[in-house]
Amino acid sequence: MKQKSQNYGSCFKELRQLAAFKYKDLEAIMSKTGIVKFENGTSNISFEKLAELLKFMGYTLSDFMYLSGESRVDEVYGEKFHIIRYQQGYRDDFFIPVGVNPVRLKLFESGKILLPYDVIDAMLGLMHIPEQDFSYIINGSKDDYFVHYINWLDRIQLREEFAEAEMIQNEAHKYANNQELKVKILEENFETLNYNNEWLELHSQERLTRQYTDYRVLELTAKACHQILNEEEVTEIGDFLFGIELWLEYSLGILALNAWQLPYSLVYAIISDINLHEKEYKGKLIYRRRIVQTAGRCAMTLISRGETQKASDLLSMVHHYAGALDTHVQGLYRFAWAYLDYRNGKIEGQKEMLRVIALFDFLEVPISRDFAQKYYNRHVLNLEES
Repeated sequence: MKQKSQNYGSCFKELRQLAAFKYKDLEAIMSKTGIVKFENGTSNISFEKLAELLKFMGYTLSDFMYLSGESRVDEVYGEKFHIIRYQQGYRDDFFIPVGVNPVRLKLFESGKILLPYDVIDAMLGLMHIPEQDFSYIINGSKDDYFVHYINWLDRIQLREEFAEAEMIQNEAHKYANNQELKVKILEENFETLNYNNEWLELHSQERLTRQYTDYRVLELTAKACHQILNEEEVTEIGDFLFGIELWLEYSLGILALNAWQLPYSLVYAIISDINLHEKEYKGKLIYRRRIVQTAGRCAMTLISRGETQKASDLLSMVHHYAGALDTHVQGLYRFAWAYLDYRNGKIEGQKEMLRVIALFDFLEVPISRDFAQKYYNRHVLNLEES
């Protein structure tokens, strides 16, 4: 226990000195005597006091736990990030807007701490570096694990290969449960050094980072490809999406794949937020693709329910992203507008739907052709026959 106390104290001292804070700078929060005793390992401080001191100096509890060795650091993230930043010529104070000052950046790039994945994504976004490019650098020739599965589910959803969707759902469920089990074990074995239970609870929650959250969201997304999600599951997906501050390939993929079942109000709010930062997304094909997919899929669900005005609003919101897209997404965007016209009583809409199907056939895009044909059969032919 004493050894751990000394370790925590020395870690705090290192952070304080790196940030160039003197004892007098922290006197408004804690006396010099109290800080010195803590740094020497002869006394402990409360969770509230520690959190306040760290925040004042520009750190987080996660930084502290990584530096103290309580959380394992994968150094490759910081090392590869440093290479990108150096090559692109960005200063070490460039990332202050996303909460990363030069000291935290140095700790991250030197492999002493690991920044939260959403923060790394935000830093990449500031440099206009796609998430998949960073994943490529990290993994060599391998795609990001989660992006790979999102792309696979995109194809599965079009082909209606429900057995494969269920397989991915079960695999993601297994990994999500394993991550939860690891957290519980850490909670049982973690010694708090007289810090109160609130610190332990918060620290445990911070361990539920991308690994748990993304596996759980991937599980629900795979399920959404072959089943109707219940209200709680839709809410869980919505909570995840509402927590996204910078939309990148993975999060946009989750949004697009679930758009068929998401509430109109949620999709409308998210696209409105994305449109506030249009320049960040318009220049990236995969981003535009996912945004248009999201609006198109949600719109087609709304049209089938007779909510044509809402569908029209969504399709109009993404019109400026729809240019120069790949054949599949651009064709399905036209298909959605045509379906809207058809449901509004315009005969030309049905003809346009058939023209899109014929175009897919002519361009030899069988996945898109078959998907559009099946959708036409279910929502136009079957409706007319009934």
